Amino acid sequence: MRKRHPHISPTLDLIAKKIFSIPDVTAKFIQEVLDLPIRSVEILEGNQIHEQGFLGDYPFETSVDVRAKLDSGLEVIIEIQVMKQEYFVNRFYYYLANQLIENVRKKRKKGQTHQMYEDLVPVYGIAILEKSIFPDEASPVNVYEVRHAIHGGPLMANSKGSQRHNLLRLAFLELDKYNERREAQVSDPLQQWLEFFGNHPFSHQPDQVIEQAESLLIPSNWTKEEKDMIDERIRLRENWNMCMETLLKETKEEAEKIALEQGREEATLRIAQELLANGFSTEEVQQYTNLSEDQIAQLKASL
Repeated sequence: MRKRHPHISPTLDLIAKKIFSIPDVTAKFIQEVLDLPIRSVEILEGNQIHEQGFLGDYPFETSVDVRAKLDSGLEVIIEIQVMKQEYFVNRFYYYLANQLIENVRKKRKKGQTHQMYEDLVPVYGIAILEKSIFPDEASPVNVYEVRHAIHGGPLMANSKGSQRHNLLRLAFLELDKYNERREAQVSDPLQQWLEFFGNHPFSHQPDQVIEQAESLLIPSNWTKEEKDMIDERIRLRENWNMCMETLLKETKEEAEKIALEQGREEATLRIAQELLANGFSTEEVQQYTNLSEDQIAQLKASL
């Protein structure tokens, strides 16, 4: 599918930070993805444009984290994930729980232990994923929350002086699942966000807020400092992608030699070991080798 911007991606960390530094854009995104009534939003952290080290174990594993506070007191963490991670859901849930604990610690430091539970509000999350993690879900947008196992009623958190919210809500946008030609895939607002972050041509005229976000991808709107940092980050990301492609190619070539000398099964195991050692997920290794999860788990344990 043709890219809307051939040389820049909305999921690049520095660009994403610029996008979510605009309260109107962040508020509309959260409102439409999590289906929440929002009057205003405060960006608490993660929106500053500056050079930093990579956040994950591998370069470009995690693109950006942004934390926002809604007028209701509810907090939302937005994360962009550019590499497929086997335990991403676990890690994302940990981030949300850790932030909830941090909010309690702050109240304790202020001596507000008697009211820290009544003032405690949930922390929600939105993950924008370049690589899908829910193969059994056809929709590119999936939202999960806490509900009764039998009648489906929501489990609500009671917070003093604010509206009641579901105890937990998580949304996942899987950009690689988006298909413009699939009928009734998602609502129009969500389709625009998928097209925007997926760098696809817009299927219809985007609304004013998304046009505002779109303007941030135009190089002439960047400062010189921003342009230098963005150009460098693009160069690093392209080099990383090329290295991964080269690694895969060389691993396959080596495996072909091993297959001739020692057999196809030995070659397949060697490919899997090389990929695992370089950070590829179980799903990606399965894609290239057709090994079972148990076989890959055994290889992981031997590394």
